[in-house]
Amino acid sequence: MALVTSIQSGSWSDPDTWDSASVPDLAYDDVVVAEWHQVYIDGYDSLTLGSGRFITVESGGWLSISGSLNVDYGGALDVYGDLSVEGGGSLNVLGFLTVAAWAYLDVYGYFRADGGSVDVYGYAYVAPYQGFDAIYGASVYIYGSFYQDWSAYSDFYQGAYVVVVPGGSAYFDGYLYIEDYSDLYIHGSAEFSYRSNVEVRYYGELYVEPGGSLIIRSYLYVADWGYLYVHGDLTLDGSMYLYGYAEVYVEYAGVLTINGYMTVEYDSMLMVYYDGKVVVSRYGALEAYYYGSIYFDYLSRADLFGYFSLDYDAYLYLGSSALVRVYRDINVSGRMESGGGKIVMMRREGRINDYYGNTLFVFDQAYGYAPRLIA
Repeated sequence: MALVTSIQSGSWSDPDTWDSASVPDLAYDDVVVAEWHQVYIDGYDSLTLGSGRFITVESGGWLSISGSLNVDYGGALDVYGDLSVEGGGSLNVLGFLTVAAWAYLDVYGYFRADGGSVDVYGYAYVAPYQGFDAIYGASVYIYGSFYQDWSAYSDFYQGAYVVVVPGGSAYFDGYLYIEDYSDLYIHGSAEFSYRSNVEVRYYGELYVEPGGSLIIRSYLYVADWGYLYVHGDLTLDGSMYLYGYAEVYVEYAGVLTINGYMTVEYDSMLMVYYDGKVVVSRYGALEAYYYGSIYFDYLSRADLFGYFSLDYDAYLYLGSSALVRVYRDINVSGRMESGGGKIVMMRREGRINDYYGNTLFVFDQAYGYAPRLIA
């Protein structure tokens, strides 16, 4: 066993690159890519960093992977400079990867945390059409910045645990799948951008935690027993679709602001509970149909400035101390039930219509807020 350090830039497989005058044996040797040196793992190289061994990329150093590098269980790759996975290259982490503050991980090939542990204190970037996967119970903590570019893809599945910590940020363009009992926690700030397509499915869970914020610019699908928990601030500028027994919970002072469109359908549920709040803005829309359910339950609040409707056996429940304030008309042809909550019509003349806009009831505040049936 030896500590092998680079003495110049060059190929990993060139003995002249190393102070040992031989190529490191990663089953036994620890390796340092020294500052200002650029070392290449060539396309024909397939390396495995053994258990208990480490590779350190010093500040100003650069490790470039065009072949493949596997970090085995118990192995550690520590980056204080630059680490890049080039086109056609791959990095597979079963052990530990740390990207230090001001350090860079650039993925132009394929990255996979395969049950390993990844800590990003610096910057991680996933290039267009490339992949960043976390699988088989892997943990990924983003303390710095994560940026997934357009048409790139990330798949968190089979128990992966991904966290954007307070002060961290994540930007997802392209495709993101959270599935198979995996979790994405947002304590910092995150954005699903205009070209993104995000799915939470198959018992995957997405959490926006207290102090955290998420902006959805494009599409979010919570489907097939997927779960979304809003305990912080979630702003929907694009579209959110719930279907296939999906569930969304807005609770514990969480706020869901709908500037775009949200639909609850096919046995899915939106639950607003215990100081949770939903705001449908002037040009926003919230709709439930085909056995979708919306619960405004204990101590919840809703301000509906935009469009709200129930259709095709959808269900609305107003639980204890829930308050729903309606600032325009609402369209209802589903089922409604109260457990002590109430709807307040805020316009001078508020209307309850059927789904197609035909007026059923008018509530005219100019006449003592007395209801007048005109259907």
